Formats: sequence, structure tokens, C-alpha cells
Amino acid sequence: MSQPTSELAWKLADYRAAGAEPPARCVSHPDLTEGEMMTAEEVEEFIKDYMATLRILADKQSRRYETVLATYKADLAYLVEVGSLGQDDYNDLTHESNIRF
Repeated sequence: MSQPTSELAWKLADYRAAGAEPPARCVSHPDLTEGEMMTAEEVEEFIKDYMATLRILADKQSRRYETVLATYKADLAYLVEVGSLGQDDYNDLTHESNIRF
């Protein structure tokens, strides 16, 4: 299995190459990634939404749980890389006790 990549690291060209609908702000700023343009509030909402999704997948014992979890970790790592999330927050958010429901 290939290493999961962060969709937050995609630029406009990446969305187009994947045949995916790009966020409007990526169209307006094709040289920036979604992760680079997120506000602190958007990062917080993003994390809450992901956690809710992971809980639902875990409750349903979905086979997709591990794949979604890997993407979540890749997205958070990218947010650390661009300075939108601190390393300590990343460590807390990806700690086993916080992602196993």
C-alpha cells in the first residue's frame, strides 16, 4: 500500500490531475494549497469533523477506518509542516488514546 498523502497539500493542478473538484480558493490561488490557506478556526473545524467521521467509522467497524485515519494523520502532519498546527498538538491528536474509540 502506498503512503497516504495529505489532500490539504494539493494545489489546483493536483485536483485537476485527480479529476476532483477543487475548492474555490484553490482556483483563485492556484499556487497555494488548501492547508496553507486555512485559518485557525478552519483547522479546528477540520479536526472536529475528522474526529466525528473516525468515531462513526469505528462504531460501524468500517474497513475504511484505517485508510481514513492514515489520511487524517497525513493531513495533520502537513498542517504542522506549514505552521498551522503545533507539533505538540499533532502528537496529542494522533496519540492512540485519542483516536481509538
